[in-house]
Amino acid sequence: MPRRHPKKPPKDLDLSRNLRVLADLESPLDPTTLFCQSGPVELEVGTGKGMFLTSVTSASPDRNFLGIEVSAGYARMAASRLASSNTANGVVLHGDAMDLVRHSLPNASLSGVHVYFPDPWWKARHRKRRILNPEFLEHAGRIMQSGSQLHIWTDVEEYFHEATSAVDDTSLFDQQSDESPGGPETTYRTHFERRTRLAGAPVWRAVFGRNETPPQKSRLIAKRLG
Repeated sequence: MPRRHPKKPPKDLDLSRNLRVLADLESPLDPTTLFCQSGPVELEVGTGKGMFLTSVTSASPDRNFLGIEVSAGYARMAASRLASSNTANGVVLHGDAMDLVRHSLPNASLSGVHVYFPDPWWKARHRKRRILNPEFLEHAGRIMQSGSQLHIWTDVEEYFHEATSAVDDTSLFDQQSDESPGGPETTYRTHFERRTRLAGAPVWRAVFGRNETPPQKSRLIAKRLG
């Protein structure tokens, strides 16, 4: 189902603390410099309407959460939710997640990565656009600290198995569990999860722990990092 047009934030709402443009930032990027408080930084790939960022920043005020969203409208919508809540530990980047992990983030700069319901790109000729591809996952391992967690949720079983197999192939992660779907509505992490579960459709979830294996300069990463 295509995305609905996002709501525009109020004109008088200041988004300067919660919205940045990736193309405007220097590389390499120390993600801690985007926040006005110290603390570990976790990344959400594809913020959508910002439900996860809004809830997790409130629940974990001692941690910082960075979201990246390719749609300018949805990036502004997610940032506006953070701004409306006067959130200091949440920032949304407007930009491409592959560019962020390929070019901007240094080794071991993140304490967690969250990828919830990524676009499955159903057509065969578009499969190469899937974000949970081997190159992205190798970079995820590179930019994550030992002991941090990679969360993957999707409502597409085939994509889930493809992604988890690619995670295993990096040798940088150990699967810890299949994550619980949670219970009442208040535990929904994203709007898409809520819609999927209320429709009675299954969701596949897994969490992986970043192990202590040093990231290898694989063919995929070497061509980006030199």
